[in-house]
Amino acid sequence: MDKNKSELEEKTRAVAIRLGARIREARRAKQITLERLSKDTDLSPGFLSRLERGESSASISNLIVIAGRLGIPLGDFFEDPGAKAAPRYILNRAKDRGGEPPLTARGYSYHLMSGELIDQQMSAFELVYPVGDSMNPEILTHAGEEVLYLLDGQFEFRIGDKTLVLEPGDCVHFSCEQPHSGKNVGHSPARLLMIVTPVNSFG
Repeated sequence: MDKNKSELEEKTRAVAIRLGARIREARRAKQITLERLSKDTDLSPGFLSRLERGESSASISNLIVIAGRLGIPLGDFFEDPGAKAAPRYILNRAKDRGGEPPLTARGYSYHLMSGELIDQQMSAFELVYPVGDSMNPEILTHAGEEVLYLLDGQFEFRIGDKTLVLEPGDCVHFSCEQPHSGKNVGHSPARLLMIVTPVNSFG
C-alpha cells in the first residue's frame, strides 16, 4: 500500500511539474513577468512561482484566469506541445485516463476530458469531490460560461445568492462572472462533468 501511495504521489508530482513548465513556457513566450502576471490575475507572485515549479496545485478557475491573461486556449496547459496538429475529433477513453493521476485543487481533483480542436470554443473536465473535503469551498469568479452536470453523488452549488442542491442528472448553466462555489453534501464522492468556455483573450 505504501509503495502504491508513493508511486501515485510521484506521478501526481510529475503532472504538476509538467503543467507548471507549460505555464512558464507560455508566460515567457509572451514576455510577461511573474510580477505582471500576478498583478493582472490577482494571484500572488509566490503562488505563481510555486505553480510554475510544480510545487503548488491550481484550481481550474486559476488556470482559466492565467490562460486568459496569456491569451492562449486553456487546453494548451494540458496538451503535448510536440503534437500541435489539431484533429477533427478527440476520443478520450476511460481506460487511458486510468494511468494518469488527476490534478488536485482546493477540495477536489480533476481530469481534462476534452482535447484541442481547430477554433475550439470550450473545454470539458471531470471533477471529483471527496466526502467531507469541501466544507469551506473556494468562492470563484472568472470570465466565460459554465455547465455543471452531476454524474454521481449529491452536490450543493451556490451561485450569487442562490443555493442549489444537485442530484444525479441535474444540470446548471451559468455565467462565471457570478460568484460561485460548490461542495459535496452526500455520503459518497460527488462526480461532475464541467464544460467551460475557454478564455483565450484578455481585456
